[in-house]
Amino acid sequence: MRLIRLTEQYITEIIEGRLGLRGPQLESCALTLGSFDGLHRGHLKLLETTNKARQRLDLAESTVFTFRQHPRQLLDCGTDPFLLTTWREKLSLFEGLGCGVIVAVDFCPALAGLDYRTFVEKFLVGYLGMRHLVVGHDAHLGANRQGTAATLSVLGTELGFGFEALDPVRERKLVVSSSVIRQAVAAGEMEWATKLLSRPFSLWGEVCPGDRRGREIGYPTANVQPLDQMKLLPEAGVYAVRVQVPGDVVDEQCPGVLAELNESLPEVDSLGELVGAGAGRWCVFGGMLNYGHVPTFHGNGLPEPRIEANIFGFEGDLRGRNIKIDWISRLRREKRFDDAEHLVGQLKIDGQDARRVLGLLE
Repeated sequence: MRLIRLTEQYITEIIEGRLGLRGPQLESCALTLGSFDGLHRGHLKLLETTNKARQRLDLAESTVFTFRQHPRQLLDCGTDPFLLTTWREKLSLFEGLGCGVIVAVDFCPALAGLDYRTFVEKFLVGYLGMRHLVVGHDAHLGANRQGTAATLSVLGTELGFGFEALDPVRERKLVVSSSVIRQAVAAGEMEWATKLLSRPFSLWGEVCPGDRRGREIGYPTANVQPLDQMKLLPEAGVYAVRVQVPGDVVDEQCPGVLAELNESLPEVDSLGELVGAGAGRWCVFGGMLNYGHVPTFHGNGLPEPRIEANIFGFEGDLRGRNIKIDWISRLRREKRFDDAEHLVGQLKIDGQDARRVLGLLE
């Protein structure tokens, strides 16, 4: 996967015609564009159609034009966490889907102020060599959102690129969209989110030191801090989960391993530049997770909610390591218990319920 970065400076130079021959112009490409938050089933259809167009037209590249930061993060600085996929997660998914070229763009006033015609002519056709454009049913490009399917089709005829506008993907008569999936995740409806995404909703996080109370009561947990604070998290409660941990911390004879796989969490620097693929061997475990304020041990509850995952059959040290959590099903709401003994009794039930959901009971 090749990553092309368009910084605000680069964007200004392209608009003003000062870039000249510098930069990674492509020979030819089929291209789709958008924020792609969630990379859900509608997005997957865009990527599939774009790749088919590249093959059909014998173009050099299949290209995705997207934003390194969601425009909403810059237009509404006070917004609550809402991202279905962080930038690193999105890169990992793009790579897994076999995307050839990702154009990672800094959303900025200069770009936001462009009319759709100038944007398409200067950036997509002139800079990236676009010969075919694929958009969703609700495309609105450029200032004042005037780049619609109708106007883009006319522009394609004029500038010499092919054009496709896809019908929406529907589930239960609803259009599959990032906003519908956000509602499902926020409500803890993980099975519904999985159907809309075509995969479980997931979180990459770093394991941080906890208070070790789980270990003391026989249920050790990994205390997980999301890698991006704008990541949307489900409603508080207890969940059945699958947990992906680095293979180098797992004993070869560990009985809890459900699968082994290779997956990347691309390494990026503070500016979002790709500095490494981050590929490696991972082991997948079943587990149960509490997301909430831990009221049994903290009076009225912690001021900030905590993610604590009990990983079935895992023994090892994950502190400081990155892990991936797939949220499979919400088992119950978070509850305050009178003492640790009553909590342990409920955790035994939760463990059985989680194993049943994950298909781990014989």
